[in-house]
Amino acid sequence: MAARAGGSVLNLRVIETEFTEFTSEELQSFRECFRKYDLDSNGQLEVFELHQLFESLGETKTNAELVQLINDADQSAKGGIDYREFLSVMLKAKKGLLKGSAGLSALARIVAKQHDESKETGKKANVFEQKAADQANDRIREEEIKRQAEVRKKQAELKKKLAQEEREAAEREVERKRKVAEGLSRLKANINKPN
Repeated sequence: MAARAGGSVLNLRVIETEFTEFTSEELQSFRECFRKYDLDSNGQLEVFELHQLFESLGETKTNAELVQLINDADQSAKGGIDYREFLSVMLKAKKGLLKGSAGLSALARIVAKQHDESKETGKKANVFEQKAADQANDRIREEEIKRQAEVRKKQAELKKKLAQEEREAAEREVERKRKVAEGLSRLKANINKPN
């Protein structure tokens, strides 16, 4: 797997070494959840991605609530929740220190709910149930891959559009400078011309 900005498994595991209070199973679940909803793979969860996280488990939050949630958790002031901040929220929840923040408590509850569901999916009673769970997970992964591809496609289109606008602006600037130079040449010629 290619390293992603802030989101490679290696980078996430390095950050996890700071959080010895969690079991390896909890850390794996948190890592999977974070990577699943980091749709643009920029290493942080932003408003749209938090919308997806909450809606995936049947809860809705307004943009204002999600912005407040980010502001409560975002210690680096980057406009999103990076993995270290994400684990800090989970740790505070584990220690019962989120009583004053409804948004962060909701985030921790949703992630815990997802963790519990992933544990259930891993322990089906028989082969048929396990196969059905695996197929459902495959569909979810396929949908996620499609969403990520759409995000990347939109980003590529935007970059292409911005590059085209920059080229056009540069061309206009070259033309403007050429006209200024021509005007200055004519002005010099008129000044140096004997009357």
